[in-house]
Amino acid sequence: MITEAHVRALLNREDDAVLVLLRGRAEVVSAPEVDSERCRGAMTVMSGRELRERLGAARSAPGDLRTVAATLDAMVTEQGG
Repeated sequence: MITEAHVRALLNREDDAVLVLLRGRAEVVSAPEVDSERCRGAMTVMSGRELRERLGAARSAPGDLRTVAATLDAMVTEQGG
């Protein structure tokens, strides 16, 4: 569900993007969009800011991004997402 591409997109966005689960799919949206009608019922997974803080300097290696994606995916699965 959450892939390395989602994590990379979240890290590369200039705005304060948020990773959400929307209708069973992971998607990166802008923070204001989370409160929009289109995103009604979406589950917020993590913001880009939170992710950058957690990763610090170790955010460029593809292996690290795969690990982050797998961790986020497991977290969402545990929460019933």
